[in-house]
Amino acid sequence: MKTIKNTNSFYVLGVKFENIHEAIFYAIKEMAKNGIYVGKNAKRYPCFDSEDYASEDRFFWNIVFARSTEELNRKLIELKSVSPQTDYNKFSETLAPMIYWEGDSIYDVIATEDIEKD
Repeated sequence: MKTIKNTNSFYVLGVKFENIHEAIFYAIKEMAKNGIYVGKNAKRYPCFDSEDYASEDRFFWNIVFARSTEELNRKLIELKSVSPQTDYNKFSETLAPMIYWEGDSIYDVIATEDIEKD
């Protein structure tokens, strides 16, 4: 496990992502970037009152990467079955390459060892 600043770029399976937000974009759109498929399992931050529900837009992000849709689907099924640790953290080296981000600009991204920092 290693950490990457959420604003820094990183490489996954040889493909460069400009920052965590670009990886999230591809995961939400269910698109591949240069042949690398990106999937997500995310959960919204807890909301406790109407003001929270009106203004809270942060999520906990578990993101996996794969070379094929079959591999991505397998990883997503496994990821969804994992019980979260803390703050919906499902980080696991067995799902590598994978990243976890707590969804706030003050937090770094947790990455599996095979993700290269730029």
